[in-house]
Amino acid sequence: MNRSEQNSNSSDHESEIISPIEFRPPTRSVNVPTMNLPWMHSLILLAVVVGIWGAWYVVTARSVKVDTIPVDADVSFDELIAPSIDDHWVLRPGARQVIVESQGYKPFKGELQITSEALQDHKVTLSPLPGHLRVAITPINSAAVTIDGLIEATAPTTIRNIEAGAREISVSAERYLSFTRIIEIEGRGIEQQLSVNLRPAWADLGIQSEPSGATLSVDEEKISTTTPLKTEILQGKRQLSLTLDGYKDWHRTLDVVAGLSIDLPPVLLEKADGYISIESNPSGATVTLGSKFVGNSPIEFPVAAGEKHKVSARKDGYKRATKTVTIDSGSTRSINFDLQPNLAAVQFISTPSDAELFINGISKGPANQSVKLPTHAHKIEIRKDGFVPYTATITPRSGIEKRIRVRLKTPSEVTRAKVSSVKSSIGIITNFAGQRLKLFHGGEITMGSSRRDPNRRANEILREANLTRPFYFGVHEVTNGEFRRFLANHRVSPVKGINVDGDKYPVINISWESAALYCNWLSRKDSLDVFYQIKNSKVLGINPAALGYRLPTEAEWSWVARSAPRSSDFFEFPWAGKYPPRGRSGNYADESASAILGQTIAGYNDGAPASTRVGSYPASLRGIHDMGGNVSEWTNDYYAAAIDANLGRVQDPLGPRSGDTRVIRGSNWSNAGVTELRFAYRDSGKKPRDDVGFRIARYAR
Repeated sequence: MNRSEQNSNSSDHESEIISPIEFRPPTRSVNVPTMNLPWMHSLILLAVVVGIWGAWYVVTARSVKVDTIPVDADVSFDELIAPSIDDHWVLRPGARQVIVESQGYKPFKGELQITSEALQDHKVTLSPLPGHLRVAITPINSAAVTIDGLIEATAPTTIRNIEAGAREISVSAERYLSFTRIIEIEGRGIEQQLSVNLRPAWADLGIQSEPSGATLSVDEEKISTTTPLKTEILQGKRQLSLTLDGYKDWHRTLDVVAGLSIDLPPVLLEKADGYISIESNPSGATVTLGSKFVGNSPIEFPVAAGEKHKVSARKDGYKRATKTVTIDSGSTRSINFDLQPNLAAVQFISTPSDAELFINGISKGPANQSVKLPTHAHKIEIRKDGFVPYTATITPRSGIEKRIRVRLKTPSEVTRAKVSSVKSSIGIITNFAGQRLKLFHGGEITMGSSRRDPNRRANEILREANLTRPFYFGVHEVTNGEFRRFLANHRVSPVKGINVDGDKYPVINISWESAALYCNWLSRKDSLDVFYQIKNSKVLGINPAALGYRLPTEAEWSWVARSAPRSSDFFEFPWAGKYPPRGRSGNYADESASAILGQTIAGYNDGAPASTRVGSYPASLRGIHDMGGNVSEWTNDYYAAAIDANLGRVQDPLGPRSGDTRVIRGSNWSNAGVTELRFAYRDSGKKPRDDVGFRIARYAR
């Protein structure tokens, strides 16, 4: 192409104009390729739903922080979705199951209640796993170990699975001083070490006698060698005795201190006494030498030789008989007292008049008559065909004519009386230790005594209580045998030389807190909630809602002692009538205790100079034994001498909230005065005593 042609074409292109045209759809269908993917729609829908749910969860959830002890514990929630940011969890309100775990601690699996608060804290404290304690001892090979008075083991040993916290560890062995220490058990499976060096509990004793060859006994246990001798003797109050044929026994009480040697001066033994043998008709008479009680006939006892001795025998219902004798050394004098009855008149008035009278099972003829009977207990019976027999026990009194009126009832009258009478249903339960408790529903009681009472003490302020909660009350006082099931090494020293350590005797010489510890132990044995809150053998408080065993409240004790089943009158004494007691109504300071007590009840003899077997005397009308006499009893209440009498009638009182001592109620074997023998008498204390024990009680609901 030449230059002229190129120029011409260029000119044509420059002159051409491009204009838009109107769009018109094609007149025929055009096939456009498409993608048919149905799962894409489901995926998009799911994403939309998840997004909506996530937004809803974020809006409705709350920020929850779980603080733990220990702080490094692992926290997790038993939830399908439980997001967390740092140490905060994002959770919706409601109950959420949380799991908190840490090595050395018991895991916690429980429920947290998430509230509607935006920010909230929850605290979970883990309990440490039990720990272990290895106990090593010297210089012996074996010793008993107790923890808080409950766990028992034999050292050397490793005691496993001890709950963490302060624990009282006691190590004891025969003839060694007990070792006690408070140890903080770390728990978390850690084994701790305790090394105990037990110190001897004895002292060296040297003793000789003139003449020599006497046998030494310590606390009634004979020593194999005879005087002069040297031996070891355990610390504490020890009863020493020297015996030698032909000589009087020698006795001495020593306060022995461990490690402090004792060398006694020579003991001069005295020649033996003579003996008096007493028999009486009837037997069982009270025998006295001068004014000293020596026992009940038949009996044989020693007396000083070559001296005059006044011997008397006396029995309820019979006149006193007396003889004066002189006895040679080593000889025995036999005396037989034929006691003469001491008679009193009793008049019987019977309806119908032709009934028959029986006294001690023997017919005495028509019931309407006056007879003279010995002044002791007699069983009487009045009979007539077609009538229900009348039976009773009476005790005539010298100088007083007793009058007894009796109306016999027909069987139909008795049946109607039974149907019409309303009787309370009183149940009896027996616990783990075999103790029987009686159910009472209580009622109103007035405690204290009137200002007009000449024997009233200042702490006997009149006050009223209403017992609405039914309660169980021990039929007997707790015995040594029952207490030894809790504390095996419990022993009771003789009281004034009299053995009171029998299993059936009431437990004595224990503190109020020891009684409370026993109650909690017994509650655990019977699977009951404990009543006393105790830590390190110290009572810190009570749980009034618990149904576990406890000591009776002062109001409960007063209600059981003083109220009668079908009467509104209250008893003044443990027996019916006024002072002094009659018959054998209870164990008080009687003539049999004149050798050990300064004051006794003249003319009264219950046969027990100190405490004796529980239930030895008749029960009260409530069916409870020894509410008076034998031993006084700890109660639950703190003691307060000044009581606000303006409080009105108090419902189910538990006593003052605090105090230094506890209330002691009831008379005991050492009481002879009218003041102490009244039911209104109040005493207090907290330390062990040889005349104070306790009985148990508990709420029924």
